[in-house]
Amino acid sequence: MIDLRKKIIFSIIASVTIISFSNVANAESIDYRQYAHGISFVENPAANENYLVWSDAFKKGVAKDGSWTHDVYRMKINMDDPKIKKVKRIIKAREAQEPASSSCTDDGNMIVTFEDGNDAGEYELCQRFVIYDKRMHKVKKYPATVAMGGHSGHAASTSDHHIVFWCDGWIDGGGVDDLGTGDDLYVTSMDSDGENEKTIPVAESEKTRDWWPVLSASDSEALLVWQRYLDNEEVSSLCMAMYNPADNKLKTMSVNEKVKYYMYNVVYLKNLQLFAVNAVAENNKGILLLIDNKGNIVRRIDDLEPFVREASPAVEILANGVNLYYPADKSDVQKISISTGLSIKSSVHKIDYTWADCGTAGFVDNNKKVWFAALNVKNFKKHKKTISLVPMN
Repeated sequence: MIDLRKKIIFSIIASVTIISFSNVANAESIDYRQYAHGISFVENPAANENYLVWSDAFKKGVAKDGSWTHDVYRMKINMDDPKIKKVKRIIKAREAQEPASSSCTDDGNMIVTFEDGNDAGEYELCQRFVIYDKRMHKVKKYPATVAMGGHSGHAASTSDHHIVFWCDGWIDGGGVDDLGTGDDLYVTSMDSDGENEKTIPVAESEKTRDWWPVLSASDSEALLVWQRYLDNEEVSSLCMAMYNPADNKLKTMSVNEKVKYYMYNVVYLKNLQLFAVNAVAENNKGILLLIDNKGNIVRRIDDLEPFVREASPAVEILANGVNLYYPADKSDVQKISISTGLSIKSSVHKIDYTWADCGTAGFVDNNKKVWFAALNVKNFKKHKKTISLVPMN
């Protein structure tokens, strides 16, 4: 395994609380993301179809030297009767293509982006992408590249632009178990067909160390969220910025939150015209921040269950608000109801499943049933498809 990827992987491994999963026979203390990592639930408005996209190593497993070997897979979801079937491998290359992150513009063009160790030369890693049209024909073929040397990137799409938020560089020391941190962050936007790429710095300074970028997008802009290293502390500073791909401009926000490493995410709530940022605070309690399109924090909810890492919620759209369903703690779902007037109700529901930190994507089917597409530890090390559909009710 190349040096930079080792540093990133080891830091990610150390950031996970290792637990023995009761539903896994002879479970080991291991980072299961080496078997599967990164999953997106993607709605294609032009084709009226829905997909899961994720990175998986079940075909090859993990190499003897410990190298990760993920390829990227896609599966169409029948929203009347969700089931696991007809899984298709869409990216096959040496080294790992992970974690996969995917989104779609209004014309049905879908972007899939991922960190890639294949054919990266002296850069060791690069952030790459592919684009498909609404019929899943290739518009931009692999190995289309966002940036040589880029890594840990995630994607979101406005109505007519794809956006990739990615990290560059690695600094030894500090962070989780003194294994190091990322260095700089950049955002790249492009037209829905992958043309007219534009890149600007988001956090590029010798004074800061920034990494693990995530984002979500409205019809016109994206909220970028990341973590910043704090000297002599075991938590990070949560950072945010609004980005408009049409004019390629960035507005950095003032946020005063300390959160656990990697324990945050963001989703856009279209009918409320608000972004929801969830995170786990240093006291191990979940927090939820509601943010408008101008970057103002309009509501904060405290004392929630600790959210699961790399888990996006199921969003149920109501006539007068939304219900959010987040994987939480070990086997919980945190339901958060938000009205149009921003009144909040929350409840915790037990389910017969133990969450992992490899990636989970929630969705609500046409029958109003809540599901979570989860990368299932029971199937790891068995060379089976690792994805499972977990119902809440």
